[in-house]
Amino acid sequence: MNKKKHKTQIFHHTSLPEINIALQNRDTFNFDINNFKGNYNLTMLNFLLTAIYKLAKIKRGEYPLSILYYHHVLQINSLYHPDDITADAFDRQIGFLKKHFNILMLDEAINLLKKNKLPSKALVITFDDGYLDNAEIAAPLLKKHNCPATFFVSTQGVEDGYLWNDAIEQAIAQTTVNQVSSNIMHEALSLTSQPEKLHAHNKLINFLKFLSNDQRAIKITHLLSELEINQTSLSRTMMNNLELKALHQQGFEIAAHTHSHTILTTETNDDAKNELIKNKTKLEKIVGDKIRYLAYPNGLFQRDFNDQHCQIAQELGFKAAFSTNDGGVTRSMNSFKMPRFMPYRKQLPLFALSIAKIAGEHV
Repeated sequence: MNKKKHKTQIFHHTSLPEINIALQNRDTFNFDINNFKGNYNLTMLNFLLTAIYKLAKIKRGEYPLSILYYHHVLQINSLYHPDDITADAFDRQIGFLKKHFNILMLDEAINLLKKNKLPSKALVITFDDGYLDNAEIAAPLLKKHNCPATFFVSTQGVEDGYLWNDAIEQAIAQTTVNQVSSNIMHEALSLTSQPEKLHAHNKLINFLKFLSNDQRAIKITHLLSELEINQTSLSRTMMNNLELKALHQQGFEIAAHTHSHTILTTETNDDAKNELIKNKTKLEKIVGDKIRYLAYPNGLFQRDFNDQHCQIAQELGFKAAFSTNDGGVTRSMNSFKMPRFMPYRKQLPLFALSIAKIAGEHV
């Protein structure tokens, strides 16, 4: 991205003519989201959003596509999922996005992108993993706002009722054992208080997710044994076949996310390919339709997936695949490294401006 020679900050009190002047000077146009405070009106917000996307089109010759990703939508906040959104907040967020963005189905957006016919403020909503709350909480709210979405699903969670990370979360929460021994990750972890349990959970997840499937399975078996947790006591956290099929029948898109939610760079290329084949095949059988899109677990290019995995995905017939690298999507990008992101800002005007800013600046 080119460095700006000057910086024009657009505050909540900036007039529309001033924004026009800033926009016309396309090499110096910028704004500081931190200075966009609570005193705003919808006219100003819409003008700002339009200006940011207009500038992006002037610079790139096309509007960028923003693809957001979520995981859980929760009834109440969870210490184990601090970045996930509650139902009430999601309801407000989707309603707000619906007013200020053009929310499209993923397949429609990709087709328009390739034809250079994307509208301004084009946006796609996606969910990763296949959690039960996606069907029970998120989908009804999406339907309420007549909002499309795509669900990237790991099929081992569909079959078992939970993914490996959910097993760890439940085991840590349920156990009465006082510590995890150093046999698991070369460091003993105390479990004598809620903050210590949360710390242990985060350490274990960050350690185990970068192991191969086989290595991780051995560690988790030992961990559950140490914590005196029987797998049969674990609750279902993922959608099942019927819930996935129902989502598809309601018009939502189901897409691939590997079978076991393993990070592809931890596996051999053959095992990575088998992960994608198994996932795609199982999902197509469940929903009775072609699975066209893939999201890479964890999703950072080079660390979590690489060019070889992009090639494998293309060979298996996927239409495109998605990362979790920040940025807007443009036609010039590799279709198997398309970025998705989630702004951390919670205040709705700042959330909307963050989407536009990330999409416009990181193309």
